[in-house]
Amino acid sequence: MTTKLETKALSAWFGRKQVLKGISIAFEEREVTALVGPSGCGKSTFIRCLNRMHELNPGGRVDGKVLLDGADIYGMDPMEVRRKIGMVFQKPNPFPNMSISDNVVAGIKLSGEKKKADLEGIAERALKSVGLYEEVKDDLRRSGASLSGGQQQRLCIARALAMEPEVILMDEPTSALDPASTSKIEELIRKLKSEITVIIITHNVSQAARISDKTAFLYLGELIEYGNTKEFFESPKSPITERYITGRFG
Repeated sequence: MTTKLETKALSAWFGRKQVLKGISIAFEEREVTALVGPSGCGKSTFIRCLNRMHELNPGGRVDGKVLLDGADIYGMDPMEVRRKIGMVFQKPNPFPNMSISDNVVAGIKLSGEKKKADLEGIAERALKSVGLYEEVKDDLRRSGASLSGGQQQRLCIARALAMEPEVILMDEPTSALDPASTSKIEELIRKLKSEITVIIITHNVSQAARISDKTAFLYLGELIEYGNTKEFFESPKSPITERYITGRFG
């Protein structure tokens, strides 16, 4: 396996409060890694450090390294980093004043691609990749906000994929969805790993067991355990991990 993204002694602060404490972890290319842990343990802060979004917070500060294909992202242009490392958030956030099609290519337009035919082709491919095209193809000009919650989340994933990222980060992408929509997103995540690296935060340990190749457990800003998902759940090395995955805290 080839390491795609790696952190070395990554720490992060909000002002004077330290929320991540020296996390070192390597994410393999074309694998799904689930990040689990109780609320407030630093999961969201961690993935926001992976594409330089944490520094957008007032008082946000990072120490250590984040390496993409061996190059430190904190030495790159932040916009280029966010193109290569996309993000999907917990709550679907389509742009309400844009059509379905325009939502998908919003990032492409910002980067300078203007040819209408090219944009239409990109939108169609991205919508097909998330299994949404057949559901919306007859009315691509209606507002993205008019879609159901599950469709909106797939639209947001299509928007991220349209930028052709090398890594996609997902912050609890199914927590606001019904079981049927959740199943579609999980199926999509399993499909995506044939092309890109996926890192997903989930509070649902059963979901982590279903969809991930590796699982990492964060607690109080520290990486407690990381490894093959099957071994992680069947033979946890840390007693804290065992207590968490058996529901005794968190």
